[in-house]
Formats: sequence, structure tokens, C-alpha cells
Amino acid sequence: MELLSRISWTGLVMLVAVLSACDTRKSVLSVSPREPADRVAAGESLLPVAAAAEQTMAPRALFEAFKRIERPGVHTHLIELDGEPSMLVLEIDLALFEPLLVGIGIDTPEGISAGDAITRFDLSLVIGSGFVTELNSLSPVGLLQINGSVLSELQRYGYTRILGVRSEGIAVVASREYHTGMFESALQVGPGIVEEGLLDISERDLQRPEYFRTFVATCGTRTLIGASQVPMHLHTLGKRLLEYLAEVDLSCDEVVNLAGDREVLLAMAADDNSRLVYFGHLNTAKASLLGFRRRSGN
Repeated sequence: MELLSRISWTGLVMLVAVLSACDTRKSVLSVSPREPADRVAAGESLLPVAAAAEQTMAPRALFEAFKRIERPGVHTHLIELDGEPSMLVLEIDLALFEPLLVGIGIDTPEGISAGDAITRFDLSLVIGSGFVTELNSLSPVGLLQINGSVLSELQRYGYTRILGVRSEGIAVVASREYHTGMFESALQVGPGIVEEGLLDISERDLQRPEYFRTFVATCGTRTLIGASQVPMHLHTLGKRLLEYLAEVDLSCDEVVNLAGDREVLLAMAADDNSRLVYFGHLNTAKASLLGFRRRSGN
């Protein structure tokens, strides 16, 4: 009888262990949604960037830091919502700056950080980044084409816009309208926040989580690159951005969403390239970044 009890007890222990292992395996394989970031690094750094701890800076102080290193052809905007800073936007004159898409490739399989991109490609401004998989921050999602080389294929679903980059400027087309050869460099982004000058985000977006955002706008001879200073819904961002553009008499036909939250990055170098001001993780390698450099002769 005692032997039977021991056997029964041993069997029970083994059964519990097996069930526990099954539960553990399930929790490891199940991918839960990432929690939104509650803060983003921001501050100033010397160039080249040292591997130092990233800072934090209040939105108004960050705006002033960008203003201090503002160069000809760039204008810094601080957009408020309900009396508080909500978005930092850099207006770029495309007659003075040309866009350049950089990222992973044969020469940079490890990706590229903002500081490295600014130094290596002589960039003045950088925004990022392109979309990546949740499990690998250097694995692009959707189209990534740099200088004619396709590094990640187009997805016909999900991200609905293609941000095309060429020397003259940037353009936005629907992903369903894109065809090979349309742009020398291209990045799949989305959703579209503004299309043909009108808000293109449903109020259903207000039911989703808020995130830190980065975005790009096409405005004729100018481009806007911006980042939300607080977590925002895309609907709220687009609505307030359109209101502000009307206030400053600036017309933009397309605004598209880049990867947000932990991929958020906005940086500008001083005119002498001695230092930069940044919002986002400056030292983290990215799969793709959109940069702007001064045109030769300017």
C-alpha cells in the first residue's frame, strides 16, 4: 500500500512538471503586444557620437536646442495641443537640401545609427525609421530599396504608402500603384495620415493605443519631418497638424507615418557638424533612415 502511494505521488509530481513545461513553452512562443514606450531619449551630443548614456530633455527645451543650431533652409516648429507641446517639426527647403535613404546593405549589414549616418553620408538632418519586425529590429517589413538595390520586397497588404526618394525630392504613392523603377530609393510606410490635403485617418484610430510618432510630409518645394513629443493617436496628430499648417499658411498634400515608439528618431546637426540635437535613441542601429544633406554649391 505504501509502495502504491509512493508511485501515485511520483506520477502526480511528473504530471505537474509536464503541464508546467507546456505552460512555459506556450508563454515563450506566444508573442504579446509590445508595451508603448513611456519616454524617449532627447538631448544634445558632440560629433562624432560617443557611446554615452542618452539624455532626456523637456519638449520646450528641446525645441530651443533645435532652434539654436537651425541653419539656412531649415525652420523649426513647435506645435501645441491644448496648450502643451505635442509635435516638433522641421521644415526643409528642397532647393537647398537633397534627400537620401540610407540603411542596411552590403556595406552596412549591421544597420546604421543616426550619428554614424550623419558622419558617413554628410547629412544635416535625419528621421527614422522604417518598419521592422518585432523580433528583429534590423529586419525590414515591406519595401526597402536603396540606390536601386531591393533589400526587402514590397508587401501588397498592411503598410499602404510608398515613400519615394530621388535627388529632386520625395514623393508618396499608394503601395498598390507602385511599380519597379518608379524611384531609385523607396520605403514602404503607412498608414497615410493625410492624402491630397485631407485627413485620411478614421476616428476608429482613437480606440487604439497612443504611441510616440514620426512622420514625413510633402509640401511642394518643401518637406516636413516631425516627431510627436508625447504619445499620440494618428487621428489626433493629423487633425492638429492640418490645423497648424493652415495657421502658418503652409500646404502639404501627403503626410505618412513612419515606425514609431522605440524606433522614433529625429536629429539635426549643427552647420559646422560639431554637434547635433536629437529626439530618440541616437546610438541604436536602424534598418533604414531618411536623411537630408546640403546640395553641392549651397
